[in-house]
Amino acid sequence: MSAQALLDRWNGCGYYRHIGMRVLRADADGSEFEIEIGDEHLQAYGTAHGGIVAGLVDAAMGLAILGRVPDGEGCATVEMKLNFVAPAMPGRIQGLGRVVSEGRRTVVAWGEARDDTGRLVACGLGTFQRIPPSS
Repeated sequence: MSAQALLDRWNGCGYYRHIGMRVLRADADGSEFEIEIGDEHLQAYGTAHGGIVAGLVDAAMGLAILGRVPDGEGCATVEMKLNFVAPAMPGRIQGLGRVVSEGRRTVVAWGEARDDTGRLVACGLGTFQRIPPSS
């Protein structure tokens, strides 16, 4: 799948549209996302809900993998370890992902979320199962 086709497919995804997440890049070198944190993403203390940030990091890792596997192959998160480093305040948050280790059945990826000043908000490591193309 071309890089543009991958972007179009994922930017059309219902979940991404629902929360306002946008894929900027997904290729063999990694992925980049962004989301504008608004009132609809905040928890009671005025910062982004951790699930929004976790979803951004998970998506960044997954799309980094999909940017380098053969057409039709997918991946699914098997496990993810996430560290929240700083609160995600309203404004732009960027997600970045890259593949750390790629095997025949599993792939390990790194992801992070940064605010619009470049400050690290969260980082994580995930293991993903490769899903072969449908027959």
